[in-house]
Amino acid sequence: MAGIITSSDAAAGDEPLAAINVTSLVDVMFCLLIMFMVATPLMSKAQRVELPKAPGAKISAEAFKFSFITIDASGQVFVGDLPLARDTEKMTEELSTNARLKEQGMAFIQGDAKVPYERIVDVLVALKQAGIADVGFVTDPRVGKTR
Repeated sequence: MAGIITSSDAAAGDEPLAAINVTSLVDVMFCLLIMFMVATPLMSKAQRVELPKAPGAKISAEAFKFSFITIDASGQVFVGDLPLARDTEKMTEELSTNARLKEQGMAFIQGDAKVPYERIVDVLVALKQAGIADVGFVTDPRVGKTR
């Protein structure tokens, strides 16, 4: 009997052995696991800010290797998800101990459109005192009302 799997037990007779082939199920689950492992680090928890509109170029993929400093509408400053001190001197200390910023030597500021200019200047001063000289600003490239 070619093609029929039978039990080796003589008492069972010539009945086919019922078995589920789980190889394809394991393959699919393994592929899903790998997809989720790759996609999870790409989902970043960033602060939501309303970016000011200004004409400009889109940020290239290379630019995303640098750190983003976010200033929300209330003036709170974040590096990624970590809030920084409101005081400029303490903020300078925190920025100077950030290994990623020191290694790259460059940061992008994405400030909410409602943030007072003085607060952005405070952050720029703290960055300069921390030794981060190259600073870029993130804006909304869609054409709209500019200030």
